[in-house]
Amino acid sequence: MRCLTLASALREHGAAISFICRNHDGHLCHLIEKRGFSVSRLSTPRAETQGKHRSTYAVCSASSWQEDAEQTRAAIGALGVEPDWLVVDHYNLDQRWESALRTSADRIMVIDDLADRKHDCDLLLDQNLVGHLSTRYVGKVPATCGVLLGLSYALLQPIYAELHDRVPPRDGAVRRILVFMGGADQDNLTGRALAAFLSLDRPDIDVDVVFPTGSPCAQAVREQAAGHANVHLHCDLPTLAPLMAQADVAIGAAGATSWERLCLGLPALVITAADHQRPLADEQQRRGLIRWLGHHDQVTESTVKQALEELIEQGLDVKWSNRCHATVDGRGVQRVCEALSGGADTAEVSPRPIGSRSPQARKRLLFTGGGGASSEALHRLLCGRYDVHFADADPEAKPYSVPSHSWHPIPLASAPAFVEELGRLCHELDVDLLVPGVDEELLPISQARDVMACEVLLPPTEFVKTHLDKLASHSLLRALRLPTPETESLRERQCVTFPCVVKPRQGRGSRDVAIVHSEHELRAHIVLCRRQPDDFIVQELLQGQEYTVMMVADRTSHLRAVVPVKVSVKRGITLRAETDRDETVIAACAAIHAAHPVIGCFNIQLMKTEAGDVKPFEINPRISTTTCLALAAGVDFVDVYLSSGQATNPIMSGLASFRDHLRLKRSWHNEFLG
Repeated sequence: MRCLTLASALREHGAAISFICRNHDGHLCHLIEKRGFSVSRLSTPRAETQGKHRSTYAVCSASSWQEDAEQTRAAIGALGVEPDWLVVDHYNLDQRWESALRTSADRIMVIDDLADRKHDCDLLLDQNLVGHLSTRYVGKVPATCGVLLGLSYALLQPIYAELHDRVPPRDGAVRRILVFMGGADQDNLTGRALAAFLSLDRPDIDVDVVFPTGSPCAQAVREQAAGHANVHLHCDLPTLAPLMAQADVAIGAAGATSWERLCLGLPALVITAADHQRPLADEQQRRGLIRWLGHHDQVTESTVKQALEELIEQGLDVKWSNRCHATVDGRGVQRVCEALSGGADTAEVSPRPIGSRSPQARKRLLFTGGGGASSEALHRLLCGRYDVHFADADPEAKPYSVPSHSWHPIPLASAPAFVEELGRLCHELDVDLLVPGVDEELLPISQARDVMACEVLLPPTEFVKTHLDKLASHSLLRALRLPTPETESLRERQCVTFPCVVKPRQGRGSRDVAIVHSEHELRAHIVLCRRQPDDFIVQELLQGQEYTVMMVADRTSHLRAVVPVKVSVKRGITLRAETDRDETVIAACAAIHAAHPVIGCFNIQLMKTEAGDVKPFEINPRISTTTCLALAAGVDFVDVYLSSGQATNPIMSGLASFRDHLRLKRSWHNEFLG
């Protein structure tokens, strides 16, 4: 079916399409012809046998693959024209067969799910979600082969992209269930699932059961459904999309239908119907996208009944549906068509295994904290130069303008598997530069940067550790003889007088920060925050103009950019600000870096007093939410870092120039769902 989906999309792009299929049991030749495509039918072999993959014609022996290749060459020759592309989708064909067909087509594309054999092809598509996806084909395809990996290239019918943003997330009661176990269902998993549902005796819940007319279980399922008004049978549907859009939960296998369910945010109970589905189900289960009940030979009617009972009793958590929805956007077939037609940037649509992209390819960036206030602007400003991706622990936090294929869920920084999962994502995306943006993530990422298989835009670990602790940060600045406001731990307060600022030693976004005017207000603030006194520091209250300053040093620790941003409105994050080429501020910040030179990006928050003194009160060892303003002002911090400053326009002691008095006005975008 996926080849039929791809063929239909290519025909819309003006391509002439022909199919070559063998007349074995279960072929879809009639359906292909019904859709308006010509089919060259290869004869059924006299002794048809099973290959190593269930329900496939065997071409494993030398004689069978050679015979198949010869018949395919003859069928192509009968077309009277050499194809631009020969698209191969067959689990038991490998590089021997493909090499034999090289003279019959200009280029060869292979669709594979298994990564268990070598291929001789120009383009390979693996539209799956499995662990270590980016390295699956290393050594299995030619060095010049483009590789399309992952769910961004899932071959779904166009209706799924149309419905992707229109179907509301599932939440609460289960009112309708969809059962579809794939085209073959030799083990009658359909009947097993239906029997489990009927045993619940829930006439208030409707169930749609889908199976092909020729299914070996068709008659048995019809008999099961007889007399049950809430059971609706469907055969030979052109698409499952309308039924998926109506359903609250599905019971199905872990094949290609998985990606359709994910695209429409449909939670699913999954039974794997074939061995090659196991790793697909395992990865989906690990990401919280499905509940895997087990393999077909292990799952009983009782297993399905128990899972349904629990789900109906507990109701659906909207986060499950949202995780599914954020994984697939339904536009994969468009991207594959662009790759075949050569109409897209190959760096954008042909991610290759790690280390195989050319040096000229666009750099691939991954920002964590993707739901933050600056992500929309970062994507808008950077996507023309880089392949930009975002990750966040909240799957619902995706900014409306960030494409779904550029959005990736990750665990919370506190999760034991955080570093492993983030590293896996960097591998799968073949990331060049990881840009962390959440304080809680900085130390784990920094400590694991050697195993991330990409560069990390952070200062050294010791710098990160020191400046995440505001008291330690103040102590270091004092030790370096740099001006800073009086700062003390709350318990050891001696010099700081009221009014003063009280804030957590560790934290971000002005959380639990307050100006207090008396001992009573101070104690009340601690109680209201529900934290211990040891968690807080007190700091001298400075009067003057607040600045937030982006600092960028290259990989040799040379300072390349200092961009002061004058803050006018701040509510936890900066809402109104403008760039300000204040030489006093620039000189003070440059002195901080000179006293403790480091690589990467960091942010200095400071106050320029009415007397003209510059006093930094916090250093954040990461990019800030105003980094996008510096970027809009002309400082590409990615290029500055990666190119060691070669692309900068030096003024003021070699620092990059930027547009002065560029204003930031941050407002909100409201989405209404459902």
